[in-house]
Amino acid sequence: MTSTRPAVSCTACARTWNSASMAEGLRLVGACPRCGGALEFADAGADAPGASGTAQAASEHELAPHLVLGIPRR
Repeated sequence: MTSTRPAVSCTACARTWNSASMAEGLRLVGACPRCGGALEFADAGADAPGASGTAQAASEHELAPHLVLGIPRR
């Protein structure tokens, strides 16, 4: 079985996320919602769709994580 690299991982607490929609939301948030640590994206070196200008957009429009990531499931 091959292991695939997660879409996003936290460098501080080692939490990982695998979905593209979570990666997009976390890119907007800019930090780990669990511990506030730095995030490492699997597509950081590539020209990812939607990645251009997201850091600038995130700094211009600071949003709470629940507004970006949506309502949590129960």
